[in-house]
Amino acid sequence: MGENFAFFLPIMMASFGVAFLIVWGWGARGAGWWSGAFFSVAGGFAVPVAFQALPTHIWGIVADLLFATGFLLFSQALLDRWRPGWLLRLRCAIWGGSVALCAFAVLIDHVPLELVSSDFGCFLLISLPLVAARGQLRRWSDRALYAAAVLVSLDNLVRGSSVSFTLPSGVPFRDSDYAFLMQALACMFGLFLALSALAACVLDLIARYRHDAHVDPLSGLLNRRGFDEAVARRHRRGGSLIACDIDHFKRVNDEHGHGLGDRVIVALGDMLRTLAPADAVAARFGGEEFILFLPGTDAAGAAGIAEAVRTHFAEQAAARLGLSRPLTASFGLTTLHRADPSIHDAIARADSALYEAKEKGRNRVCVRRALAMPHAVPATDDRLRRA
Repeated sequence: MGENFAFFLPIMMASFGVAFLIVWGWGARGAGWWSGAFFSVAGGFAVPVAFQALPTHIWGIVADLLFATGFLLFSQALLDRWRPGWLLRLRCAIWGGSVALCAFAVLIDHVPLELVSSDFGCFLLISLPLVAARGQLRRWSDRALYAAAVLVSLDNLVRGSSVSFTLPSGVPFRDSDYAFLMQALACMFGLFLALSALAACVLDLIARYRHDAHVDPLSGLLNRRGFDEAVARRHRRGGSLIACDIDHFKRVNDEHGHGLGDRVIVALGDMLRTLAPADAVAARFGGEEFILFLPGTDAAGAAGIAEAVRTHFAEQAAARLGLSRPLTASFGLTTLHRADPSIHDAIARADSALYEAKEKGRNRVCVRRALAMPHAVPATDDRLRRA
């Protein structure tokens, strides 16, 4: 069985190294660390094959170096998820101390000391991230990865603590219970760790793609697709909808460039995010147009929120961006009705109210109710400016 493991383990570990390398190429966070770790461990398990071809004690130092490096990279991969860069100097010191003790044990031909130094070094390296993970295990993928790391950690601890029982004096290493347990448990726990880590990386990648598909990269708000999905089930409970548009935005771009225009969009997006309730759904529908859905909010409450955003933008945005000319925005508001086939009917009414606000001089809030004539809900008249 040991002969079979001697060939199977390096191939299995290297295969996962390749898999993580591919996922890293797709942009998965931390996959590069996992790839390096599994390649290092694969090299460590391949040493017995190299020893048969060229017998020398140097291979023992090489194996210990590769295992220690693999576990240092394992710790870095785990911490990259939970607490990046934590105790890096201490982990490097553990790595160096473990390798140095293993090298010393090889030079004096003391196999038990070499195994204990390697096992406890690997145990410490992969245990530190488990401490840092407290409070970070909100997703099932992180909990599965944590459980796999715990098993690998305990495997190294128990093996290092039982060397005197599993490697009796006079028994060659390759024929010992220690060698069998090391290979068998590495196969099981290593497979669990690899699959857990790979699943976590792929899920992170899917979440990132999903985020990119649903979030506007400039404002950080939802885009049309993200908005539609976010309100798909919530709009049936009723609420209000606000459509918002920056006044004379083309003039801003023409006079100051698109870079400043982007900053104006970001400024309004930040105000919508800050002044809207926590359960509100804010989106940028393109260009300088924004939509804000307020579940469970009546027209009066929505008008108050729209007016707060309008006031803050008119009073603060230009000064924040260093512009001498005031910046303003117009708002159209409507409430949702059960008779609406979809929320896009309410969006159409809010857009109609927005056009009315533009026609009446901009920098104001107008309301359009279903089956009712539109009317304006302006702010204090002396604070309205024509833009």
